[in-house]
Amino acid sequence: MKSYTYISNRTKIRIGYFDYKIYGFLSTDIVDVANLHIKNQTFAEVAYVSDVNNFNLYVNIFDRKFDGILGLSYSNISVGGITSVFDNMIEQELVSSRIFSFYIHRNTSVKFGGKLTFGGSDPAYYVGGFTYVPVTKKGYWQFTLESIYIKDLILCEKSCQAIIGSSTWQIMGPEKDILHINELIGINTQGRVDCNRIFGLPTISFNLGGRTFNLTAKDYIIRYPYDESICITVFWKYNPLYDIDEVKWVLGTPFMGRYYTEFDMEKDRLGFALAEKNFIK
Repeated sequence: MKSYTYISNRTKIRIGYFDYKIYGFLSTDIVDVANLHIKNQTFAEVAYVSDVNNFNLYVNIFDRKFDGILGLSYSNISVGGITSVFDNMIEQELVSSRIFSFYIHRNTSVKFGGKLTFGGSDPAYYVGGFTYVPVTKKGYWQFTLESIYIKDLILCEKSCQAIIGSSTWQIMGPEKDILHINELIGINTQGRVDCNRIFGLPTISFNLGGRTFNLTAKDYIIRYPYDESICITVFWKYNPLYDIDEVKWVLGTPFMGRYYTEFDMEKDRLGFALAEKNFIK
């Protein structure tokens, strides 16, 4: 059914993300998200996605239809100065606070893929309290990562800048560091690991906000849904974007799948709490 409120802007766009690029055009309409009706929302309609760094693998792994981009970063980095969906929610008084939170289900075989909460957090999906870290640069959700440990290897030893977001299925870092991690994991040249070895693989620890956040192999090894004999690593080298060259690490859905994440634009901070174990299977 065609929308009678649809406005075609006829403006072509190109947006570069961490491991892929999208091409399309801008349009404006009423956008419905979680029973909220956002008026006069300009958005990007995706016509083509470049296959950079196995983006097709990302789509196939999570078995999702890919139609557009819902940006939830700060509006100052939006293409063409477009006001983001979340900022429009605030301006139109559809939510009570400038906070949104993600729970992401790692089991792709279940219908419940996760929950995005606007206006706060949902305590049903996390355990204990949040550990908060300040946003170090508004734009992407950038913060300070204090260090990373895997066995006797210490990475990001004197701290480094990182970004977290749901737009990538990977954890990305400097090529040398990623090579060290994947060597310790024992992957082959195709980025695969023997699925029978998963329970014997090391824990990888991320230190931030004065606390340690552990990922086990169940978090950082993905079993391909159409052939469960294929297991791949989520650790990939990071090619910095032109405007965030100081960022060294990108924590994607593997980290968010283990740790419920709160994005707080009121206090410019990120909150992390252990995801409720009853939902992680």
